[in-house]
Amino acid sequence: MPPNHSNPASRRRVFSWAFYDFANTIYSMNVVSLYFSLWITVDNGREDILVSAANSISMALVALTMPILGAISDQIRRRMPFLMGLTAGCVLFTALIGLVGRSGLNMDVRIWAALFFFTLANYAYQGGLVFYNALLPEVSTPGTLGRISGFGVALGYLGAIVGLILVMPFNQGSVLGIEIPFIAAGGRVATFVPTALFFLLFSLPIFLFVREKASGPRGRVQADWKDGFRRVRSFFVHHRRYPGVARFLVAKFFFENGISAIIIFMAVYAVKVMDFSDAVVMPFLLVSTTSAVVGSAVCGRMVDRWGARATLLAVLMGWVVSLSLVLASSSQAVFWAAGSLIGIFLGGTWTASRPLMVSLVPEKMLGEFFGLYAFSGKAAAIVGPLVWGLVVVSFSTHGILKYKLAVGSLLLLILIGLIILWSVPKPKHSGAATG
Repeated sequence: MPPNHSNPASRRRVFSWAFYDFANTIYSMNVVSLYFSLWITVDNGREDILVSAANSISMALVALTMPILGAISDQIRRRMPFLMGLTAGCVLFTALIGLVGRSGLNMDVRIWAALFFFTLANYAYQGGLVFYNALLPEVSTPGTLGRISGFGVALGYLGAIVGLILVMPFNQGSVLGIEIPFIAAGGRVATFVPTALFFLLFSLPIFLFVREKASGPRGRVQADWKDGFRRVRSFFVHHRRYPGVARFLVAKFFFENGISAIIIFMAVYAVKVMDFSDAVVMPFLLVSTTSAVVGSAVCGRMVDRWGARATLLAVLMGWVVSLSLVLASSSQAVFWAAGSLIGIFLGGTWTASRPLMVSLVPEKMLGEFFGLYAFSGKAAAIVGPLVWGLVVVSFSTHGILKYKLAVGSLLLLILIGLIILWSVPKPKHSGAATG
């Protein structure tokens, strides 16, 4: 259940905001984590580095543009139009991946067109998160930031489970062995159009029921680009005015390097190293995603009780343990256990990170700072998948060892992020994230 608010309208706003997490994780699970990378690398025999490069280009575009767009959203006092436009873009380009992938074009043309549309879809998805995250204070209070953030993340992973089940028949013609009438198995390429439609459908509540609070006169977009650049540049020049923010963003860059690559390549590792078939990968992802729901809810409570900083430190320690298990053993049973732990800590990462960012910066500058938050994360998402791809290519003659080395490189990046986060001072704000 959503955290308690004083009236039904407030509870509806909380649920509608959080339900966007449910909607967009359907895209994240089916496209980013599962079907796209497998369609490129397994179905069509292309190298992992192609997926890494497409993902990194999309993240570079986010890193370059979102701090500016975030600053503009602060000035015009609007987040929703940006979120709406980027959501529509993600839906459109995800559907185009499926349409071009099933077209009669030459296969090379289909692959390159699909990579292009994936780059645009992923840019829109990741960019939308900037404005979605900046709407968190609209539906919460300082004392409920952690619970509402955790509720959103938990709903998000529930959305991943539901989305996986809803889209599965388009791939296999069945759900966990149960035949679905009127839906023919179309393979992985057939999953992209339904994923786009479900994302669109489940994103509607936030646009219908969440209204932004009026906070002074609203400006005009046309006049704000130069000032947006100035404000972002001012942060880098005067970042000491915001204690802890720069160190947190640097720490986030390192630990998200590892996490972003794991999200993309966990299914590839399961198939190529653990020898899982699609019939096994699906339940594996369902179990790890269910764990993420639990982790999000628990970590949300931890944030409100012990603070976002302390919670995030504990979560990153959990990541180190989980990936060490993956490295230390080739047992499928251990991999199942590690997958469940990874799910818990994946949910906890996002649950604690958003309130920590909110607690470190002035509320009137949330759009700008969440743009920088996105810059840090998306810069990491450029590097992390490329690190994976380059390690795999560099040790291509070493069998499954190349994937173990890739996991080891991600573990090192997360460990560096943990060490840097330890130096971030405790937030001075009252409320959720004070530890």
